Amino acid sequence: MFRTRLLGLNLRRLRARHEPPLKRAVCMVLHRCGALKPVSFVQWLATNRCNFRCSFCEASAGDALPDELSTAEAEALIDEIAAMGARLVISGGEPLMREDLPRLLQHARQRELSLGLVSNGYLVPSMWPDLSDIPWFLFFTSLDGTREYHDRQRAPGSFDRVIRSLDLFAGRGVPLRIVNTVVHRDNLALLPALHEVLRASRPTRWHLTPAAPLGRNAAGGIGLDGPGIEKLGEFLRALAGADGPRVDFGESHGYLGQLLGVTRGKPFFCGAGLTRCSVLADGTVLGCQQAYDRRLSEGNIKEEPLGLIWRRGFRRFRPRALPPFCVGCAEARCCAGGCWAEMELRGRCLKAVLHDASTTCGEG
Repeated sequence: MFRTRLLGLNLRRLRARHEPPLKRAVCMVLHRCGALKPVSFVQWLATNRCNFRCSFCEASAGDALPDELSTAEAEALIDEIAAMGARLVISGGEPLMREDLPRLLQHARQRELSLGLVSNGYLVPSMWPDLSDIPWFLFFTSLDGTREYHDRQRAPGSFDRVIRSLDLFAGRGVPLRIVNTVVHRDNLALLPALHEVLRASRPTRWHLTPAAPLGRNAAGGIGLDGPGIEKLGEFLRALAGADGPRVDFGESHGYLGQLLGVTRGKPFFCGAGLTRCSVLADGTVLGCQQAYDRRLSEGNIKEEPLGLIWRRGFRRFRPRALPPFCVGCAEARCCAGGCWAEMELRGRCLKAVLHDASTTCGEG
C-alpha cells in the first residue's frame, strides 16, 4: 500500500513538472500552423450590471456600461464563436440581469454552442424556465461562507438560492457544477463549516480562490497574508480523500498546489491567450478573464471579428516569456510565471507573500 501511494505521488509530481511546458509547446506549434483555437472557452461578460456589490469583485460590477453590446452585436459574437469551434461561457456582472439573455441563449442553442453560465445564483430559480432547455456544460456560482455570513454579504435568502440553483442544474445533468469561494481574512475560518454544507449539496467541485488585488480589492485590503495562505493549504491537504465535491485551488491559483503540497487535480496551466480569451461587455477582447483592464486590450469586436483578433493578436502570450521575477525559482518550469493577470497587474505571484513580502521567488 505504501509503495503504491509513493508511486502515485511521484507520478503526480512528474506530471506537474512536464505536462504544462508540453501544453505550451503544443499551443505554439498550433499557433505557427494557424490552427490554434480557444479550445477551453471564450468568456463573454454579457453585462457589467450586478445585483450585488462584493468587496472582492474583480470586475467592479454594479451598473451597466453605456456601450455594452447590442442584441445584434451579441448575436454576431455568438455566430463568430460558433464558427471558431469554441465553447461560450457567459459571465458578468450578473449575466441574468441582461434583458435579452433568453433570446441570446436560444440563438446560441440554434448555433449548437456548448454553453457555460457564471452566475451568483440569486436569479436562477426565477429564470429557470428560460435556462432549463439550454445545453449547459458548466454552471459556476459562488458562496462566501456559511448561510449567515453569505446572506450578510449579499442579500437575505441568497445562500439558499445558490443551493437551489445547484440542485436545478444537477437535475438537468449538467456535468460541471462549480462553487467558488473567494478566500480572505474574514471567511478563512468558515471553510470547514461550509465544506460540511457542500458535502450534502450538489456541486461537483469546490474552488478556493485567494482574494486578488484586482477590481474593488485593488488595494488588497482583505487579502490573505503568508500564514493565511499556509492555513488554506493545510485545509486542502486535510481534505485529501474526503467525500463530497473535489476541492482545490481556483484555476488561476492552481500553482499554489505545487508550493503547498496539494497535488490533486490537473497540473497548473495558464491558458490565457492560448486556449481561452475574454470579451468584455463593451466588446473589448482580453487574453485573461481576470484582468479587466482595457489597457491590455487585444482589440474590439465592434471593429473587427473575434476570429481575426484571435489570429493576429495576443502576441504578449505567444510565446509567453518567463517574467524576470521568476528567474531562479524551482517551480518556474511547472507554472511558467503562475497567473498571468496576477503577474501583469501585481508584478509577483503569491510565493512572495508566502515567503514574506521581502523575499522574491528567485531567492525562495
